[in-house]
Amino acid sequence: MAANNAYQLDPGPLDPSVLTGQLTHRSRDIWIGNDNMILNTRKCDGKFWDLVNEHPIHPRVLDVIKLSRLYGVYRSHRPVINRSLITALVERWRPETHTFHFRTGESTITLQDVEILYGLPVKGNAVVGYEPQRSVVDWQNICQRLLGFSPQPQDFEHSILKVSALNAHLRLQPRLPDLATQDMVNEKARCYMFWIIAGLLLADTSGGLLKLMYLPMLEDITTIWAWERVTVLTPQIVAKRDTRNIFPVGLPRGPHAARWYAHFSWTDTTKHVLRVLRDALDSMTEDQFIWEPYSSDIIESLPEYCRVGRDIWRARVPIFCWDVVEVYLPDRVMRQFGLVQAIPSSFAFDATHFNHDRRGRSNTNWELEHAQWLHFCNHIDQYVWNAPILHESLR
Repeated sequence: MAANNAYQLDPGPLDPSVLTGQLTHRSRDIWIGNDNMILNTRKCDGKFWDLVNEHPIHPRVLDVIKLSRLYGVYRSHRPVINRSLITALVERWRPETHTFHFRTGESTITLQDVEILYGLPVKGNAVVGYEPQRSVVDWQNICQRLLGFSPQPQDFEHSILKVSALNAHLRLQPRLPDLATQDMVNEKARCYMFWIIAGLLLADTSGGLLKLMYLPMLEDITTIWAWERVTVLTPQIVAKRDTRNIFPVGLPRGPHAARWYAHFSWTDTTKHVLRVLRDALDSMTEDQFIWEPYSSDIIESLPEYCRVGRDIWRARVPIFCWDVVEVYLPDRVMRQFGLVQAIPSSFAFDATHFNHDRRGRSNTNWELEHAQWLHFCNHIDQYVWNAPILHESLR
């Protein structure tokens, strides 16, 4: 066949009205052959798990952590990080719709996933506030008051604390004294909670620094998705890990993600080969994607802290983390809740919200900055999306 008659594939989208960012999307790099880069992940929690394995957290301290609703993250233990799998999923994530685009349809990480898998709270105040400019001395005083120790000046980089300083402090006295006061218990609990938030859930790109902006939020003590759904990516659980030395008898049960702290067999699926993972997603069929991995029996069998927010799992609202605002669109993935999927409507969102940045924005009151969107969060019950129950597979 002559070259000028060769059939050329159109990478799409054929209709650019929804997926408007294709020219800068990662999938474009794959189309032109630049597809070998595996993404790095943000985390600085390795020493955290080493510490709690050697010195399990005292039950009195855990009681405080349970109040914060971070207990489920601790109880799930060290997460398995598969950079190739994360990369393959990122290639299918579309910021325009805040969903993964699979052959079987759109899907996303829902508030239901967050609460069932890790027991994290999904209902409450938005994570925003006033971020004043503070000196090293200011942060030393805050650390002394909330964490029970004052790091050295060299342990700070502006409003960031070196994780080595927190680790050294906790190892200096890893066990809680028998006659510890409640203030001492609270200080130690804040150390662990701050590390979980700034080192695991919302980690810095550095890998060894903790953003101090989250620390003042702990002053008042009283605040794996793919394996569950995509069967072609799921390893076989061979045996549970022995955690009796870490989680003594009598502690509350862990959330649903705790079942993935286990020994695996990778006989029927790949672990770290990006091209194979990418091909598995490219060729995935309807029966290889589980729209509802959490049956009613599973949900009812979980600890109460894994389902207290179930009434807003389908709330169509923005979600916040200081300067970051992203919209949560469960109406695009109603099959994940066992409901009929209709054609979703657009959300009136600022097209430039991807460009928001904290750099150079000290003394910013993010609650005022995001005032136009906080209405949705403050009246979240009004924005719960409903649809008829799905009785058969949707074509």
